[in-house]
Amino acid sequence: MQGVTLTQHIRQSQLTHPEARGELSSLLTQIGVAGKVISSKVNMAGLVKMLGSTGRVNVQGEVVQKLDEYAEETIQNIVGGSGQVCALLSEELKHVIEIPEDRAGGYIVAYDPLDGSSNIDANVSIGTIFSIFPKKSSGVEVTRRDTMRPGREQIAAGYILYGSSTVFVYTVGDGVHGFTLDPSVGEYVLSHEDIRLPSKCKTLSINQGNAPYWPRWVHDFVERMLARNDEDKRRVSGRHIGSLVADFHRNLLYGGIFLYPADQRAPRGKLRLLYEASPLAFIIENAGGAASDGHQRILDMEPTELHHRTGLLIGNEAEVQLAEQCVRDAEAAA
Repeated sequence: MQGVTLTQHIRQSQLTHPEARGELSSLLTQIGVAGKVISSKVNMAGLVKMLGSTGRVNVQGEVVQKLDEYAEETIQNIVGGSGQVCALLSEELKHVIEIPEDRAGGYIVAYDPLDGSSNIDANVSIGTIFSIFPKKSSGVEVTRRDTMRPGREQIAAGYILYGSSTVFVYTVGDGVHGFTLDPSVGEYVLSHEDIRLPSKCKTLSINQGNAPYWPRWVHDFVERMLARNDEDKRRVSGRHIGSLVADFHRNLLYGGIFLYPADQRAPRGKLRLLYEASPLAFIIENAGGAASDGHQRILDMEPTELHHRTGLLIGNEAEVQLAEQCVRDAEAAA
């Protein structure tokens, strides 16, 4: 479909669901608007004094960058004020943001306002990740039943990548679609329709600087992947940007596996289940891939706290299964 905008695509998808009333379509559109606002500031960051840190530390123990703070405020104002959400769950904040009853809707949005923010000053690609759940409990109050949800209960997820161009990628469970922001008209235009993960895994994405802390199975898996380079038609390249959204997007388009395993320094894992692992797992499964923590499917994991952490293996299904086999082999040999 040539020239189809994000808004048109969302509405066309809505027409295939006669029961839909437009609330989710409106919410996705507002998330896209927030992405445009953030993208504009990212593109001008070096000229409008938005580089560097605020001097504050967030709930994750990470230094808050100026653009982190701006992205958080933008999402709260635009998405929180959309009339479609009853609660916001942010990677940056300790507590749930509950929307006042007179402005509340029927959805919960979990998000990482600006993933990869440690790379901001180096002009490396960064992004916003989001996940949408329908409210589960009855009544006005937002409860743990609404917020502590396994990823399989998501009804939509996506990310906005701020790179050489700004790209909005989303799924509502029936395919993954990507839209590139055309700054001349201020619209996201369909550029990647029905994205499917290539069958060949070309890329291994892992931070080898953490190798001294890896469990045995990670070393085994990396060795088995690199051994493919002895075979002419199965060459694997190492690529690690250090920005989860950017690494994920490249692998989604070209084929690959990204690993951020639990290790000696982070026995429970480093990435956040609600804000990073679950939404990306929902996307990858809808594109034909898989996501695991090494023992179980990411979408079956139930968070026990807002900032529940996990290891993450995500990408081509065969390689995720190989990594899980390496975990089992290492545990059997222990």
